[in-house]
Amino acid sequence: MIWSSVPKSRFDPPSGYRLLREGKREIMVRDGYEDHLRHQGLLDPAGLWEQTPSPAHLMGRGEVLIIKGKEDIAVRKYRHGGLLRRLTGDLFLFGSRPFKEAEITEMVKSAGIPTLEVLAAIVERRWGDWYRGYLITRYLPGAVDLIRYLDGQPDGKMRRAVIEKAGGVVRKMHQGGIYHADLHLKNFLVEEKKGPKVYLIDFDRSKVYASLRPSQRMRNMKRLDRSAEKLRGEGLPLTQKDKEVFYRAYATGDKEIHPFIRSYLERYGWHRFLYRWGWWIARVLYPHQRPRRKSAT
Repeated sequence: MIWSSVPKSRFDPPSGYRLLREGKREIMVRDGYEDHLRHQGLLDPAGLWEQTPSPAHLMGRGEVLIIKGKEDIAVRKYRHGGLLRRLTGDLFLFGSRPFKEAEITEMVKSAGIPTLEVLAAIVERRWGDWYRGYLITRYLPGAVDLIRYLDGQPDGKMRRAVIEKAGGVVRKMHQGGIYHADLHLKNFLVEEKKGPKVYLIDFDRSKVYASLRPSQRMRNMKRLDRSAEKLRGEGLPLTQKDKEVFYRAYATGDKEIHPFIRSYLERYGWHRFLYRWGWWIARVLYPHQRPRRKSAT
Protein backbone atom coordinates (compact mmCIF):
# COMPACT_ATOMS: atom_id res chain seq x y z
CA MET A 1 0.00 0.00 0.00
CA ILE A 2 1.34 3.45 -0.95
CA TRP A 3 1.62 6.12 1.70
CA SER A 4 -1.01 8.75 1.14
CA SER A 5 -0.74 12.48 1.70
CA VAL A 6 -1.51 13.33 5.31
CA PRO A 7 -3.64 16.45 6.02
CA LYS A 8 -1.83 18.93 8.22
CA SER A 9 -4.28 18.53 11.10
CA ARG A 10 -3.70 14.72 11.21
CA PHE A 11 0.02 14.47 10.46
CA ASP A 12 2.01 12.36 12.91
CA PRO A 13 5.80 12.76 12.66
CA PRO A 14 7.95 9.62 12.64
CA SER A 15 9.74 8.50 15.77
CA GLY A 16 12.55 10.85 16.75
CA TYR A 17 10.84 14.01 15.45
CA ARG A 18 8.36 16.49 16.85
CA LEU A 19 5.89 18.70 15.01
CA LEU A 20 5.75 22.45 15.67
CA ARG A 21 3.25 24.96 14.30
CA GLU A 22 4.35 28.59 14.28
CA GLY A 23 1.99 30.93 12.46
CA LYS A 24 1.82 29.76 8.86
CA ARG A 25 4.78 27.41 9.27
CA GLU A 26 4.60 23.72 10.12
CA ILE A 27 7.98 22.38 11.24
CA MET A 28 8.98 18.76 11.69
CA VAL A 29 12.29 18.82 13.58
CA ARG A 30 14.58 16.03 14.75
CA ASP A 31 14.81 15.66 18.52
CA GLY A 32 17.72 17.63 19.95
CA TYR A 33 18.08 20.00 16.97
CA GLU A 34 15.36 22.61 17.53
CA ASP A 35 17.50 25.07 19.52
CA HIS A 36 20.52 24.67 17.23
CA LEU A 37 18.53 25.25 14.03
CA ARG A 38 16.50 28.09 15.53
CA HIS A 39 19.67 29.87 16.71
CA GLN A 40 20.90 29.86 13.10
CA GLY A 41 17.56 31.14 11.80
CA LEU A 42 16.94 27.95 9.84
CA LEU A 43 13.46 27.21 11.14
CA ASP A 44 12.26 30.33 9.32
CA PRO A 45 14.27 29.87 6.10
CA ALA A 46 12.30 32.03 3.66
CA GLY A 47 14.71 34.98 3.83
CA LEU A 48 17.97 33.02 3.73
CA TRP A 49 18.37 33.27 -0.03
CA GLU A 50 18.15 37.07 0.03
CA GLN A 51 20.84 37.27 2.74
CA THR A 52 23.37 34.99 1.04
CA PRO A 53 25.48 35.68 -2.09
CA SER A 54 24.40 33.63 -5.12
CA PRO A 55 27.63 31.55 -5.34
CA ALA A 56 26.48 29.71 -2.21
CA HIS A 57 23.55 28.24 -4.18
CA LEU A 58 23.76 24.83 -5.81
CA MET A 59 21.11 24.83 -8.52
CA GLY A 60 19.17 21.73 -9.42
CA ARG A 61 15.57 20.59 -9.23
CA GLY A 62 15.53 22.57 -6.00
CA GLU A 63 17.86 25.20 -4.57
CA VAL A 64 20.40 24.17 -1.94
CA LEU A 65 22.07 26.53 0.50
CA ILE A 66 25.10 25.27 2.46
CA ILE A 67 25.48 26.54 6.04
CA LYS A 68 29.03 26.07 7.33
CA GLY A 69 29.74 25.48 11.02
CA LYS A 70 30.77 22.77 13.47
CA GLU A 71 28.25 20.61 11.66
CA ASP A 72 27.71 21.56 8.01
CA ILE A 73 24.04 21.78 7.07
CA ALA A 74 22.22 21.90 3.72
CA VAL A 75 18.91 23.75 3.32
CA ARG A 76 16.98 22.79 0.20
CA LYS A 77 14.10 24.84 -1.17
CA TYR A 78 11.63 22.85 -3.25
CA ARG A 79 11.08 24.04 -6.80
CA HIS A 80 9.09 22.68 -9.70
CA GLY A 81 10.86 21.29 -12.75
CA GLY A 82 9.95 21.63 -16.42
CA LEU A 83 7.13 23.94 -17.47
CA LEU A 84 5.80 24.38 -13.92
CA ARG A 85 9.15 25.87 -12.92
CA ARG A 86 8.28 28.96 -14.96
CA LEU A 87 4.63 29.05 -13.99
CA THR A 88 4.64 28.48 -10.22
CA GLY A 89 8.35 28.38 -9.32
CA ASP A 90 8.63 27.39 -5.66
CA LEU A 91 4.88 27.32 -4.89
CA PHE A 92 3.10 23.97 -4.52
CA LEU A 93 -0.58 23.15 -4.24
CA PHE A 94 -1.97 20.63 -1.72
CA GLY A 95 -0.05 18.08 0.33
CA SER A 96 3.25 18.51 2.16
CA ARG A 97 6.13 17.14 0.08
CA PRO A 98 8.88 17.96 2.63
CA PHE A 99 7.14 15.89 5.32
CA LYS A 100 6.60 12.94 2.98
CA GLU A 101 10.21 13.02 1.80
CA ALA A 102 11.45 13.17 5.39
CA GLU A 103 9.30 10.15 6.29
CA ILE A 104 10.55 8.08 3.38
CA THR A 105 14.14 9.11 4.06
CA GLU A 106 13.73 7.85 7.62
CA MET A 107 12.49 4.51 6.25
CA VAL A 108 15.51 4.37 3.94
CA LYS A 109 17.86 5.13 6.84
CA SER A 110 16.16 2.54 9.08
CA ALA A 111 16.64 -0.08 6.34
CA GLY A 112 20.40 0.44 6.57
CA ILE A 113 20.69 2.32 3.28
CA PRO A 114 23.24 5.18 3.50
CA THR A 115 21.48 8.52 2.97
CA LEU A 116 21.57 12.08 4.30
CA GLU A 117 20.12 12.57 7.76
CA VAL A 118 17.10 14.86 7.80
CA LEU A 119 17.22 17.45 10.58
CA ALA A 120 13.99 19.30 9.77
CA ALA A 121 11.23 19.63 7.17
CA ILE A 122 9.28 22.88 6.86
CA VAL A 123 6.01 23.72 5.13
CA GLU A 124 5.23 27.43 4.87
CA ARG A 125 1.56 27.94 4.05
CA ARG A 126 0.70 30.81 1.72
CA TRP A 127 -2.79 31.27 0.26
CA GLY A 128 -5.34 28.54 0.79
CA ASP A 129 -3.62 25.23 0.03
CA TRP A 130 -0.53 26.78 -1.60
CA TYR A 131 2.77 26.38 0.22
CA ARG A 132 6.56 26.59 -0.01
CA GLY A 133 8.67 23.72 1.23
CA TYR A 134 12.16 23.29 2.71
CA LEU A 135 14.22 20.28 3.77
CA ILE A 136 17.20 20.61 6.13
CA THR A 137 19.79 17.81 6.14
CA ARG A 138 23.35 17.14 7.19
CA TYR A 139 25.86 18.07 4.49
CA LEU A 140 28.79 15.85 3.50
CA PRO A 141 31.56 18.30 2.50
CA GLY A 142 33.87 15.57 1.23
CA ALA A 143 31.33 13.78 -0.94
CA VAL A 144 30.84 14.16 -4.69
CA ASP A 145 28.02 12.93 -6.88
CA LEU A 146 28.58 9.83 -8.98
CA ILE A 147 28.85 11.84 -12.22
CA ARG A 148 31.78 13.83 -10.91
CA TYR A 149 33.33 10.73 -9.36
CA LEU A 150 33.25 8.76 -12.64
CA ASP A 151 34.78 11.75 -14.43
CA GLY A 152 37.70 11.90 -12.00
CA GLN A 153 38.21 8.16 -11.50
CA PRO A 154 38.33 6.75 -15.05
CA ASP A 155 39.67 3.30 -14.17
CA GLY A 156 40.89 1.03 -11.40
CA LYS A 157 39.72 -1.09 -8.48
CA MET A 158 38.29 1.88 -6.57
CA ARG A 159 36.01 2.78 -9.48
CA ARG A 160 34.76 -0.81 -9.68
CA ALA A 161 34.19 -0.90 -5.91
CA VAL A 162 32.11 2.28 -6.04
CA ILE A 163 29.98 1.01 -8.94
CA GLU A 164 29.40 -2.28 -7.08
CA LYS A 165 28.36 -0.38 -3.95
CA ALA A 166 25.95 1.74 -6.00
CA GLY A 167 24.35 -1.43 -7.39
CA GLY A 168 24.08 -2.88 -3.89
CA VAL A 169 22.45 0.28 -2.53
CA VAL A 170 19.76 0.20 -5.23
CA ARG A 171 19.17 -3.53 -4.63
CA LYS A 172 18.67 -2.91 -0.92
CA MET A 173 16.34 0.01 -1.62
CA HIS A 174 14.16 -2.08 -3.94
CA GLN A 175 14.12 -4.99 -1.50
CA GLY A 176 12.72 -2.53 1.04
CA GLY A 177 9.81 -1.70 -1.31
CA ILE A 178 11.06 1.82 -2.12
CA TYR A 179 10.61 3.20 -5.64
CA HIS A 180 12.90 6.19 -6.23
CA ALA A 181 11.10 8.86 -8.25
CA ASP A 182 14.26 10.41 -9.70
CA LEU A 183 16.90 7.69 -9.88
CA HIS A 184 19.91 9.06 -11.74
CA LEU A 185 23.67 9.32 -11.21
CA LYS A 186 23.55 12.73 -9.54
CA ASN A 187 21.51 11.29 -6.68
CA PHE A 188 24.36 8.97 -5.67
CA LEU A 189 26.99 10.55 -3.42
CA VAL A 190 30.46 9.03 -3.04
CA GLU A 191 32.52 9.64 0.11
CA GLU A 192 35.96 8.20 -0.56
CA LYS A 193 37.50 8.71 2.89
CA LYS A 194 35.15 6.10 4.35
CA GLY A 195 36.36 3.27 2.26
CA PRO A 196 34.51 4.39 -0.07
CA LYS A 197 30.88 4.82 0.96
CA VAL A 198 27.98 5.38 -1.47
CA TYR A 199 24.86 7.29 -0.39
CA LEU A 200 21.50 7.50 -2.16
CA ILE A 201 19.67 10.82 -1.76
CA ASP A 202 16.64 12.88 -2.85
CA PHE A 203 13.51 10.85 -2.12
CA ASP A 204 11.09 13.60 -3.11
CA ARG A 205 7.96 12.06 -4.70
CA SER A 206 9.29 8.55 -4.11
CA LYS A 207 6.82 5.82 -3.15
CA VAL A 208 6.84 3.00 -0.63
CA TYR A 209 5.14 -0.34 -1.30
CA ALA A 210 4.86 -3.53 0.70
CA SER A 211 7.09 -4.98 -2.03
CA LEU A 212 8.15 -4.07 -5.57
CA ARG A 213 7.33 -6.31 -8.51
CA PRO A 214 10.23 -7.11 -10.86
CA SER A 215 8.57 -4.96 -13.53
CA GLN A 216 8.54 -1.98 -11.16
CA ARG A 217 12.17 -2.54 -10.26
CA MET A 218 13.19 -2.70 -13.92
CA ARG A 219 11.22 0.47 -14.68
CA ASN A 220 13.28 2.24 -12.01
CA MET A 221 16.49 0.72 -13.39
CA LYS A 222 15.62 1.81 -16.94
CA ARG A 223 15.19 5.36 -15.66
CA LEU A 224 18.70 5.21 -14.24
CA ASP A 225 20.11 3.66 -17.42
CA ARG A 226 18.45 6.28 -19.63
CA SER A 227 20.04 9.11 -17.65
CA ALA A 228 23.42 7.33 -17.73
CA GLU A 229 23.21 6.89 -21.52
CA LYS A 230 22.42 10.56 -21.96
CA LEU A 231 25.45 11.54 -19.89
CA ARG A 232 27.63 9.10 -21.81
CA GLY A 233 26.52 10.80 -25.02
CA GLU A 234 27.62 14.10 -23.49
CA GLY A 235 31.11 12.79 -22.71
CA LEU A 236 30.90 10.92 -19.40
CA PRO A 237 33.49 8.09 -19.41
CA LEU A 238 31.01 5.28 -18.77
CA THR A 239 31.60 1.89 -20.40
CA GLN A 240 29.49 -1.18 -21.02
CA LYS A 241 31.75 -3.00 -18.56
CA ASP A 242 30.83 -0.45 -15.88
CA LYS A 243 27.16 -1.24 -16.47
CA GLU A 244 27.77 -4.97 -16.27
CA VAL A 245 29.52 -4.48 -12.91
CA PHE A 246 26.53 -2.48 -11.65
CA TYR A 247 23.94 -5.02 -12.83
CA ARG A 248 25.86 -7.96 -11.34
CA ALA A 249 26.07 -6.20 -7.98
CA TYR A 250 22.38 -5.32 -8.16
CA ALA A 251 21.34 -8.92 -8.91
CA THR A 252 23.59 -10.59 -6.31
CA GLY A 253 21.64 -13.21 -4.36
CA ASP A 254 18.37 -12.36 -6.15
CA LYS A 255 17.38 -15.08 -8.61
CA GLU A 256 13.97 -13.49 -9.27
CA ILE A 257 15.44 -10.45 -11.03
CA HIS A 258 18.04 -12.34 -13.11
CA PRO A 259 15.81 -13.13 -16.14
CA PHE A 260 14.51 -9.56 -16.26
CA ILE A 261 18.01 -8.09 -16.31
CA ARG A 262 19.14 -10.67 -18.88
CA SER A 263 16.20 -9.79 -21.12
CA TYR A 264 16.93 -6.08 -20.80
CA LEU A 265 20.61 -6.51 -21.63
CA GLU A 266 19.80 -8.72 -24.64
CA ARG A 267 17.65 -5.90 -26.02
CA TYR A 268 20.03 -3.17 -24.87
CA GLY A 269 20.85 -1.97 -28.39
CA TRP A 270 17.15 -1.46 -29.10
CA HIS A 271 16.62 0.49 -25.87
CA ARG A 272 19.63 2.69 -26.62
CA PHE A 273 18.26 3.39 -30.10
CA LEU A 274 14.93 4.49 -28.61
CA TYR A 275 16.68 6.72 -26.08
CA ARG A 276 18.74 8.46 -28.74
CA TRP A 277 15.74 8.86 -31.03
CA GLY A 278 13.81 10.50 -28.20
CA TRP A 279 16.70 12.87 -27.42
CA TRP A 280 16.97 13.85 -31.09
CA ILE A 281 13.27 14.72 -31.16
CA ALA A 282 13.71 16.73 -27.94
CA ARG A 283 16.58 18.71 -29.50
CA VAL A 284 14.41 19.52 -32.51
CA LEU A 285 11.48 20.62 -30.36
CA TYR A 286 13.60 22.37 -27.72
CA PRO A 287 16.75 23.65 -29.49
CA HIS A 288 17.88 25.84 -26.58
CA GLN A 289 19.05 22.95 -24.42
CA ARG A 290 22.00 23.11 -22.07
CA PRO A 291 25.47 22.73 -23.67
CA ARG A 292 27.36 19.45 -23.66
CA ARG A 293 28.93 18.74 -20.30
CA LYS A 294 32.66 19.01 -19.72
CA SER A 295 34.82 16.59 -17.83
CA ALA A 296 35.57 17.48 -14.21
CA THR A 297 39.16 16.37 -14.61
